[in-house]
Amino acid sequence: MKREFLRRLVIGIGAGIVSAILVWIFTQWLFESFFYRFEAASYDLRLRYDWKLRMPDDPADFKPIEEVIIVDVDERSIQKLGKFHLWPRTYWAKALKFLQDSGVRLVGLDFLFDADIRHPDEDQMFIESIQELQKVVLAFFMAEADSEHFLYAMSSEPAGLDVDRFIVNVPPELKYRLLAGDRMDPQFVHLLNAATALGFVNIFPDEDGIFRRIPMFMRFNENVYPAFSVAMAMRLLNVRDVQYLENEQVVQLLAGDGRQVRIPVDQQGKFLIYYQGPFQTFRYIPFYDLLMGYVDPNYLKDKIVLVGSSAPGLFDLRATPLQSRFPGVEVNANVLYQILKGKFIREWQPTYKFLFYMLVGILVGFLVLLLRPLGGILASAFTVLLIFLGSFYALSSYSLWVPFIGPVLVVLFTYMLNYAYRYIVEEKDKRQIKRIFSHYLSSSVVEELLKDPDKIKLGGEKKVCTVMFSDLAGFTSLSEKMDPEDLVKVLNNYLTEMTNIIFENEGMLDKYEGDAIMAVFGAPVDIGNHAVKACRAALQMQRRLQEIREEWKKLGYPSLHQRIGINTGPMVVGNMGSETRFDYTVMGDSVNLGSRLEGANKMYGTQIMIGEETYKMARDHIVVRQLDLLRVKGKTEPVKVFELVALRKDPLDPHIKQLLEVFQKGYQHYLAQNWEWAMRYFKQALEIVPDDVPSKLYLQRCQEFKENPPGKDWDGVYTLRTK
Repeated sequence: MKREFLRRLVIGIGAGIVSAILVWIFTQWLFESFFYRFEAASYDLRLRYDWKLRMPDDPADFKPIEEVIIVDVDERSIQKLGKFHLWPRTYWAKALKFLQDSGVRLVGLDFLFDADIRHPDEDQMFIESIQELQKVVLAFFMAEADSEHFLYAMSSEPAGLDVDRFIVNVPPELKYRLLAGDRMDPQFVHLLNAATALGFVNIFPDEDGIFRRIPMFMRFNENVYPAFSVAMAMRLLNVRDVQYLENEQVVQLLAGDGRQVRIPVDQQGKFLIYYQGPFQTFRYIPFYDLLMGYVDPNYLKDKIVLVGSSAPGLFDLRATPLQSRFPGVEVNANVLYQILKGKFIREWQPTYKFLFYMLVGILVGFLVLLLRPLGGILASAFTVLLIFLGSFYALSSYSLWVPFIGPVLVVLFTYMLNYAYRYIVEEKDKRQIKRIFSHYLSSSVVEELLKDPDKIKLGGEKKVCTVMFSDLAGFTSLSEKMDPEDLVKVLNNYLTEMTNIIFENEGMLDKYEGDAIMAVFGAPVDIGNHAVKACRAALQMQRRLQEIREEWKKLGYPSLHQRIGINTGPMVVGNMGSETRFDYTVMGDSVNLGSRLEGANKMYGTQIMIGEETYKMARDHIVVRQLDLLRVKGKTEPVKVFELVALRKDPLDPHIKQLLEVFQKGYQHYLAQNWEWAMRYFKQALEIVPDDVPSKLYLQRCQEFKENPPGKDWDGVYTLRTK
C-alpha cells in the first residue's frame, strides 16, 4: 500500500511539474499574446468587482473624488459656446484667469493647441495667461515616422522649444528600455514654452484595445519626456531625482519633501493604471459654468484641475477595464491621483509566476491521483475556485495582480495528464474486470474489485456474513404446465424485481438456480449491519411479490408464493473454481443452515425464517416469532429459529401483535411440558388468526406429547428430517 501511494505520489507530482512547464512555455513564450487577452479579461473582471465592493450600497451615498477636479468641455459647453475648433483663445485666457483667482494648485490642459494664424493677438493673450498663472502643464504628441507620406524621423525637437526645462534625467538602464518617438511634429512652440511642464499624451492600449497601462516616460532621440499626468505629478511632488531599481523593476521618484514614490513598471517603463471607478468618479465641472463664473472660486482653492473633454465629437474616449467609453481626461486624473497617493497595482515577476504555476501543478497532481475520478474533478474545480478567490483578494487587499488563466490551465493540464495515465496504465486492468464481472455481480461488488483487483484471484477469506436463500413454492410443477415463453417472461420479471431489491440493500447476488436465488450480505464489501439489510430486503421482496401477483392475476398467470431463509455466521468468501472459470461465492455450515431454513418454511407455513445469529444481530430492528429449537439434518447442535414478521419501524397489524403475544405464551408452556396450558394458548391464537400454521402445528404436537410424554430429559429440540 505504501509503495502504491509513493508511486502515485511521484506520478501525480511529475504530471503537475510537466503541466506547469508546458503551460509556462505556451503562455509566456509561444502564444503569449493570445493567452494575455484572456488573462487581461480576467484582470478586468476582478477590477470591476473590486470597484463594486468599494462602492456604497446606496448610490446616493457616493461622493466623487474632489482632490482632482475635471473641467469638462462637454456637449452642453459646446452647444452654448459653439463648435470647439472655432472657440477663440480668449475663452481659454478667461478660464485660466478664473482659475488663477481661485487659487488652484496646478492646471493641466489635456488638449493639443496649434497656432491660430488668423488671430495672433488672441494666441498672445492665451500665452500671457499661462505665464501669469505659472501653474499650467501642457500636452504634446510624439508621432511615428511615415516614409510613405514623407514624414521622416526627426533628428531634434522643434526649433525654439526650451528643451532643458521639460526633459527628465533618468538612469541609462531605464532610458534605453523606454518607448521612443520618431517625430515631434511642429508644435505651437511659443505656447509650450510658457508652460510650467510638458507631457506627452500618446496612448498605448493593449492588443485587445483596452487602455490598462501608461508609459511613465518616452524617449525622443537622447532626451526623455514624461507622460502628461506624470509631468503634473512630478511638478506637484517637486521631484528632485528619478531612480530605477532594476532588480525590482521599480521607478522611484524622490519628492522634495523626502517622500519616495515607488512605481512598479514593466520592461518598457509602463505601469498599470489603478482606476478608482467608472465615468465621473472624479468631480466634473462644465467648462461653460467655469467660463461664466457659475462656480464658487473658494471651492477650487488648492485644487488640482484637469481640463479635458468627455464629448464624443472630440474623440478623446478610451476603452478601459471598467467601461468601453471613458474620457481620456479622467484616465489622466486616475494616473495623477494614484501617483500622488502612492497606490499602484503590482505584478509578480516571472520567477514568482513560474513558482506559482509549479505549486498549483504539484498540489493538483497530488490530489487528482489520490482521489477517485469524481473526487479529482471536485478537487480541481475547488482549486480553480481558490485561485480565482485568491487572485481577487490579492488585487482587492494588496493591489497585486496574481495570474489566473495560466494556473487554471495548469490545473486542466495536470488533470488531463493524470487521467490519461490512469486510463492507459491503471484503468486497463480495471476495465477488463468490469467487463467480465458487471454482468453477474452487483455494482458494489464490481467497485470493490476495481479498488483491489487481487480479490479475483483464487482463494478466499473467512468472515461473518449473512446469506439469503429464496424459492418459489410449487414453481417446478407449475413450470411444466406453462407455455415456455410465458414461463420465461414470468421468471425473468420475478428475478429482476427480487435482484433489484437485493442490490438496493447492498447485497451480492451469488447465483440463480431456476427460480431460486442465493444472495450474500456483507461480502465482498464490508457492511456492519448486513443482518438488518438482509431482513429488510426479505420483507421488501415479499411485499413486491404481492404486487407482482396482482399483475400476474390480471394476465391470467397463477399466484406464486416465496419462501426465504436467512442465516448469519462465519463463512468462506472468495473466488472458487478453476484457473479459467470461477465464481465469487460463499460456503460453510452457516451457508448450509440458511438453505435448510428456506426449506423449513414449508413445514411451519411461514414465508421468512431466520437463524439465531441473524436475530441477535438484528433484534433491535425486527419483529419476530420464535418458531422452534431445530436440529437440522447432519448437525448435532440445535439452533433457535424465528419467523421474521416485520421491521420495528413499520406499523404492525393489531391482530398480528396479539397473535405473537399469545403464541409466545403457548410456546413457553410447550417448553415447560404444560400441555393443557400450551394447547389453550394455541387455540386462542387460532381464534385470532384461524389459518396460522405454527399454532396448528404446535397444537398437534401438544396433543401427541400429552398422549405420549417425551420424558423429563426432553430439551424441546425438534429434529428436521428433510433438507
